[in-house]
Amino acid sequence: MNLQILATITGLALVDSVNPCTIAVMALLLSAVLITKGRKDAILAGILFTATIYIMYLLYGLGILTVIYALGLGAILRVVLKVLLAIMIVAEFAAVVHYSPGFRSMEMPMKFRPVAKKIIKSAENPWMAIPVAALCSVLLLPCSSGPYLSAILLLANTNVEKLLYLLYYNLLFVLPMIGIVLLIGWGTKPEKVMEWRNKHIRTLHLIAGVLLLAVFFMV
Repeated sequence: MNLQILATITGLALVDSVNPCTIAVMALLLSAVLITKGRKDAILAGILFTATIYIMYLLYGLGILTVIYALGLGAILRVVLKVLLAIMIVAEFAAVVHYSPGFRSMEMPMKFRPVAKKIIKSAENPWMAIPVAALCSVLLLPCSSGPYLSAILLLANTNVEKLLYLLYYNLLFVLPMIGIVLLIGWGTKPEKVMEWRNKHIRTLHLIAGVLLLAVFFMV
């Protein structure tokens, strides 16, 4: 196993995992189910949502890798990766200095948010978390496409077992979702998760910026 590649993938996945966007989506879903069905069903919804997001993002990653190889883009990947990382670093530190929801940082664009909320609040049955997660995975792509695409570009340009790294990346990506499910199981209200997210949103972007800066010098 290449330790430098592992460290870089870990950094990018952690950037993705601390994104305030995914925390907000998860909290909204569990709040909707908790109100209508209770804590047990909210936990089940959280598990199903997390598993679906994991599978969808894994499929996205494999699909993008296939396109890269089909188009023969290997020669320019390092340049594209550096430019993409630089843009994300600027965006994250800009969010720390002057936070603004949406495209100023790597969050869900404002025009998608009413749609996402409507979809999430429709999940009164815990099993509805599966189609809701599948739809939200598309709306979440603007949040996480930067780090994830960077990881995919890196993997495409290296001779490593790409599936294993994608499995590992997406496990780290969903860790906060797993943590939120555990918190709900222990009695924490989803609203408290949202309050924490809103209170520390600049800190989350600062952590993401620092991690991206470290990744930039590793690739």
